[in-house]
Amino acid sequence: MSDNNDIYEFTAKTFQGLEKISASELKKTGAENIKILKRAVSFTGNKEVMYRANYEVRTVLTVLRKIKEFEAKSSEELYEKAKNTEWDKYLDPEESFSIDKTVYSHIHKHSHFAALKTKDAIADYFTGKYGKRPSVNTKNPDKKIHLHISGTKCTLSSDTSGEPLFKRGYRSASGVAPLNEVLAAGIVMLTDYKDIEYFYDPMCGSGTILTEAARIFMNIPPGYGRKDFAFRKFKDYDYRLWNKIKREADKKIKKEIPVKIIGTDIDENMVKIARKNISNAGLRHFITVKQKNFIGTELKNRKGIIVTNPPYDERIKSSDIYKLYKDTGDTLKKGYKNSTAYIFSGNLKALKHIGLKASQKYRLYNGKIDCRLLKYDLY
Repeated sequence: MSDNNDIYEFTAKTFQGLEKISASELKKTGAENIKILKRAVSFTGNKEVMYRANYEVRTVLTVLRKIKEFEAKSSEELYEKAKNTEWDKYLDPEESFSIDKTVYSHIHKHSHFAALKTKDAIADYFTGKYGKRPSVNTKNPDKKIHLHISGTKCTLSSDTSGEPLFKRGYRSASGVAPLNEVLAAGIVMLTDYKDIEYFYDPMCGSGTILTEAARIFMNIPPGYGRKDFAFRKFKDYDYRLWNKIKREADKKIKKEIPVKIIGTDIDENMVKIARKNISNAGLRHFITVKQKNFIGTELKNRKGIIVTNPPYDERIKSSDIYKLYKDTGDTLKKGYKNSTAYIFSGNLKALKHIGLKASQKYRLYNGKIDCRLLKYDLY
């Protein structure tokens, strides 16, 4: 059993462009030695930091706890060094496991083969020591082991999260191109969302931006409502510490919010989906969603922000997409004076048709799609 004073090395995965926000959030959990990497943040901390990072950080996808780091110049060396690890600290022979891999290497070119070698090393360790071995389960393992290879540097880690942390538990349905919850939270956190009268998503789709915004305003932890975390199956799991952390975080949830949160969408089916997801999140009393075409609307002289993720060219034909963005820019300019608008899109050509000068630009990635979050001050 490890003590809560034991310090571990972690890597938290995130979206490209959100690393600084993730680092700032992790600092609040008590994380130390924070380093910003590409699509990740490394840090050190004890078990409390690990539990809090999983429960309280909005912009992280997975938290990995380092088991071992070594150099391997061949697949045989990878096998030997992986086998020479005290795997019974992390796994029981009766349990199942899977290998998740990220490989950037001219030596270990085939990521699947590297993962296979690691799996064999773990199996052979247990067979040699106990005469029996844990089984492999790729769909629902008891433990997930992560293998990261960069050149010849290999890192083995335990996945402390389990299901990716964007799975908040409220989204039962989605549209054609739903926005990931972690990315939606990051977008909201990049806006000037403090000290406003309203928060409006005029093309709200399945309601993810609205839901994440409400959870931020109400201080609802991102892990609230989530059924499980992988660290609860760890050998050093401390249920008293976990319950204490969860109780403390949940006590800070606000019962009311001073901001009006509004969503509209032109598609009646998307409005139904958004309402269902918002209801699943327990937020239907805090968010209003209506079917409405945003173009030509107005809400003047109210201090608020418009945050939206218009189609990139998924549901709307390409001949219409530039007109949609132009009409959106015109509507913002004429109808939303004294507000601030944030448009997030992966269609960089269409964004030029907004016709407004952006006061701030953020480069983010939605999966592999190169996107921009542009801020427009509306006078």
